[in-house]
Formats: sequence, C-alpha cells, structure tokens
Amino acid sequence: MRKNSFIDELASVAGITIDEATKVNEIIEGHSLIGRNSKAAVVVEIAEALNVEEARADEISNVAYDILAKALKEKIKHPFSPKG
Repeated sequence: MRKNSFIDELASVAGITIDEATKVNEIIEGHSLIGRNSKAAVVVEIAEALNVEEARADEISNVAYDILAKALKEKIKHPFSPKG
C-alpha cells in the first residue's frame, strides 16, 4: 500500500483530516507494529499530537492497524500485484 493511499483511507475511515492522518502515519512509522508497549506508546503520541482523548486515539490507532493488516494480507495473497 502506498503511503498516500494509507493516509487517504485512514482519514476517510477514522473521520480525521489529511493533516491529522499524516501525523498518525508519522507516529506509526516511528514504532514497531508488534507489542503491547508499542501500541500504548502510539496511542499516547496520537492523543498528544491530535489533542484528543486516549480513547479516541486508541480508535484511530485501531483503524490504522486494521488498514495495514488488510494491506499486508492482500500483499501475501497477491505478492506480485502492482497495487504495492
């Protein structure tokens, strides 16, 4: 999945602006996708960056992880697809 596609989908699904989705993308890129401590750190950073409650930040991070998981599954099913 291309970065711009991820940001656009995140903004659409999570109900945030493109600028906010870009900030979330930068936060997620700075952390490992695996591990409870990493998830907690991402949620705290999203809450601070977007000035939202941690519950809302958790929702946004869950949307982001769902989008990434879907893209990863698609890549595994179709490794030579031009979608990237």
